[in-house]
Amino acid sequence: MDTVDWNGDGCTDLFIGAPYETWASGMVETGIVVFIPGSPTGLDTTLAKNWSQASFDGDTGVDVSQPGDRFGWDIAAGLDTAGDPFIVVGVPGQSTTTTEGAVLNHGGNVFYARPGNAIDFNQDSAGFADGFEDGDMFGYSVAASESGFVVGVPGEDANYSDHTLHDVGTVFLMGHSDASTVPAPIAVWGQGNATISGEYEDGDMYGFSLDMVDYISTGGGAAKMMIAIGAPGEDTSAGLSSVVSSPGSGITEHRTITQDDDGVTADAAESGDMFGAAVAMVNRTPGQNTGVNTLLLTAGVPGEDDEAAGLFDVGETQLFSMTEDQAQENNPVRSRLPSAKFTPADGAGLGQVLYATKSDLFVSATGATGPAVYRIPWNNLVAGGTAAVTSYTPATFGLANADVVSFGASLA
Repeated sequence: MDTVDWNGDGCTDLFIGAPYETWASGMVETGIVVFIPGSPTGLDTTLAKNWSQASFDGDTGVDVSQPGDRFGWDIAAGLDTAGDPFIVVGVPGQSTTTTEGAVLNHGGNVFYARPGNAIDFNQDSAGFADGFEDGDMFGYSVAASESGFVVGVPGEDANYSDHTLHDVGTVFLMGHSDASTVPAPIAVWGQGNATISGEYEDGDMYGFSLDMVDYISTGGGAAKMMIAIGAPGEDTSAGLSSVVSSPGSGITEHRTITQDDDGVTADAAESGDMFGAAVAMVNRTPGQNTGVNTLLLTAGVPGEDDEAAGLFDVGETQLFSMTEDQAQENNPVRSRLPSAKFTPADGAGLGQVLYATKSDLFVSATGATGPAVYRIPWNNLVAGGTAAVTSYTPATFGLANADVVSFGASLA
């Protein structure tokens, strides 16, 4: 789910992904994207439209929908540097016949659109590096900024002469286009790259979660892109990398964080913590030099246990400053939630989903017994603020927990 003024009427429009939607006979889990236009009085649901991969906003030049595509699994929408709207949609279940004639199951696909124009592409498209294989799930995660967008491929394998490592993961950085041609790849990397920390290992799932922002360094200069990459399968510490890219100069790793780093958390890394299962970045002062409390990264740890209370998979969310010269460390979010009536419980899964705006951090607890979304003002987290933390539950909208399959499973 994401928002942008798509139709140029000055009102914010909403896109909602429904990847499990079966919208035609035999089209099980093909997926659709729901478009709800905004108006001066709010969203106008009477004008809502369902768009498929085969026909998006009147364009019919993209791939034919198939069962299991899961179109709309992840969505990123926004404005580019010229102020024009775009949307990126992940289709990780897409099966494809390659240019060599091989049929790949769940190799994945990405859909990129402008109003009235759309195109789709995958790792078999011209100009793309890395192998295209069964189960790559190209497009499982997507994120975007004004300057470009990124695509996660957590199922990517690493093939060597004598063995194969499965689900190591990789990430592609792309530039925006007019959607009449495939956006150009700028860079591709994974933990096997010489400039990136770590190494390829089975099940790392590098690129499982992504977010990115444009920012200006504390000392000024040209705008850059900062990209957060979650790798929740990384050994027991479930690593997370943050990468900086300046347009035209490639990829430079800014920082890698794991739960075993000094000062990151009071609790050591444990198997199943899934540190980095969700990531969210924010630049609270776009267009200005960043500071310690303005360029921020949050990482979800939905498998974190509360050992003192004897509870499993309670979850946590960790906050970091990403400026080059200062650090915001050891700042867990869970302790800020008692005022919103968060009660630690087995399987609460706090931090499974994150979303950041300039004013607030939104955190989901997706446990079936008490699903909720919490809105926490940034000033509470970085400046000692005491503003109210707001909680949203199914009851907020007149629903019972039993009526909601996945409350809080996506935020935007």
